Amino acid sequence: MLFLYHQHKLMIQSDNMKKYFAILIFLSVSFVLCSQDFDGNYKDKTDSLTFSNGKVIFNVSGFGALFTRMVGEGGYEYFDDYLLVNTSEYSGEKSTFEPINGSKKDTIVVKVVSLDNYPIQGALTEFLSASNKVIKGNITNDKGKSQHIKDQKIRKIKVTNLGYDDIIFDVVQGKDFLVRLAENNVIENQTVAFKVKNEDEETISIILLTDDFDPGKDKMKSLEKLDKKVQKSNVLAKRLKKEYIPFYGR
Repeated sequence: MLFLYHQHKLMIQSDNMKKYFAILIFLSVSFVLCSQDFDGNYKDKTDSLTFSNGKVIFNVSGFGALFTRMVGEGGYEYFDDYLLVNTSEYSGEKSTFEPINGSKKDTIVVKVVSLDNYPIQGALTEFLSASNKVIKGNITNDKGKSQHIKDQKIRKIKVTNLGYDDIIFDVVQGKDFLVRLAENNVIENQTVAFKVKNEDEETISIILLTDDFDPGKDKMKSLEKLDKKVQKSNVLAKRLKKEYIPFYGR
């Protein structure tokens, strides 16, 4: 009887171990499948999300009031149809500035051009104090130039233009500045929140919730609140289709 009892006990333990390993295998497979859901490049015309090695690069436009193109990259987390991208330094084209020899003794001159060195007319140049208070704001002329009388209170200059990457930089006394504006709104060091759903095996739908997400005390509640707000605005989702790199065999 004792032998049969131990044999029965061993059989139960064996069955439990099988169930345990079956659950582990199921969870492992599920994890792999989930992690593969967003692998590769999803695209529609000029909009795209590219996933690789735990990071994503996004390039999107046209969400509600967002008429400009927004780009960025970083690590991400995905849960309950929400994609949070913790943006880091962008590796693509960004706006830059260059101090150059001053052309006027009593004036700071800022010349704003595109990356192709064409003058940009209508760009807003703001001359700021150390605390970012606007001392004076000017619009660039047809030569891409803006100027302001030299003032010791001016410590920074900010240049913005719709459809371009904003830039702010410190003033170097006695210098003028050449600013090259890159197209697109570059997002760095902010959390961008999307709502992303799998429509089928090759298609996802995306909606931008915010380009500067603040989780507050409850991340999920904050996302749901943003989601409801966007739904009321009747923002249409974009459908991106997975792209496959063609293989050409010999």
